[in-house]
Amino acid sequence: MTYFFFGTLMDRDVLAAVLDRPVPEGELRQAWLHDYRRVRAATACYPVLVPAPGLVVGGVLFHPASARDEVRIRHFEDGEYVERWLVAQLPGGRLAARVFFSLETLGCTDDPWNLAEWAHQHKETFLEQCREWMLDCPACESDPLADWSRAAKLAAGGGRRRGRAG
Repeated sequence: MTYFFFGTLMDRDVLAAVLDRPVPEGELRQAWLHDYRRVRAATACYPVLVPAPGLVVGGVLFHPASARDEVRIRHFEDGEYVERWLVAQLPGGRLAARVFFSLETLGCTDDPWNLAEWAHQHKETFLEQCREWMLDCPACESDPLADWSRAAKLAAGGGRRRGRAG
């Protein structure tokens, strides 16, 4: 199963924090979604997609390397986004991919969202928050070390869940 990322998960440091493992450059492939645009969420520093006939949103495709990757991605997006299948355009063709669409609670602005600007203004704080958010990620059944690792991290630093309203 492949994901299309259009926001903070395009950043390899953020994705590595979510997955709790390094993300080599080759794991992300450039892709596009037609008839959407990326704007800033009204209640957060990250983006949402809105329908926009004739426009194109750039992003990346990511194929989880394990069931653990899948669990961690879904945990990261849980509560603010819902998965939908769309067809992404690649340099050499098309591919069905899962895309996370925001729930109404996030709202949206008319302001375009840009990864480089976001990274300059918010990345450092977001990475710290992201690591904290992921502390309560459920273990994947196929990862026997996950329970031990999660327990050790919680003992070392607590583990609050992110506030979903902002």
